[in-house]
Amino acid sequence: MNSNLNYRVIIVGGGIIGLTTACTLLKEYSSIDNLRLTIISETFSPETTGDVSAGFWEPHGFNLNDPRISGWARYTYDIFMAEYFSMKAAPAGVMKLTAYIIKCREDQQTSNNDNLTNHPYLPLVQHYRVLNNPEIRMFDHLEPATGFVMSSMVAEVQRYLPQLQRFLEQDSRVKFIKKKISSLSDLKNEADVVINCSGLGARDLVGDLTVRPARGQVRTTDYLYFY
Repeated sequence: MNSNLNYRVIIVGGGIIGLTTACTLLKEYSSIDNLRLTIISETFSPETTGDVSAGFWEPHGFNLNDPRISGWARYTYDIFMAEYFSMKAAPAGVMKLTAYIIKCREDQQTSNNDNLTNHPYLPLVQHYRVLNNPEIRMFDHLEPATGFVMSSMVAEVQRYLPQLQRFLEQDSRVKFIKKKISSLSDLKNEADVVINCSGLGARDLVGDLTVRPARGQVRTTDYLYFY
């Protein structure tokens, strides 16, 4: 980068994707003092969609044979793991947990990858093994066919987002603007690069009707039982 020029980057979206993208840019360009990073969003935590998400690491539904996607998944996992072993873990709500991934009979019939001994998750996580028969029988109420257990990560997003924002606010190169953007073209004269991290807002912002919400539940129990 030319040290005599300011490089203006705008991130649209103040949720988990927007703020982690901003952190990644600052990490990759930590030595560039003339980077000007602006984060624009209609809402910030605790009013974002991400604030009510589970924050569970599992690249479900993606083709992990694609090296780009597996690389992104591993990058995220490694960041969470490093934060788990740091002083950031408690205030940011970052936890490591043992995750049981169960494949029911109907899922197994439609799956394209039933080879659990060489599963795409295997090179991504620290601990992975296929469940044995006694372990599978613990989930008889789900009519399981097979499954595996791995070390995964969880971030309580309502605690994680404020920590990310606090970190970004400490960098003089970063500015937050709370406003609604109606079109990315409105920003063409204000930035050299515009990064769309609007999430569900992309339906209205860029007319991407393939973006849709998904609903899940997180339940804490005192005994081993899954619904």
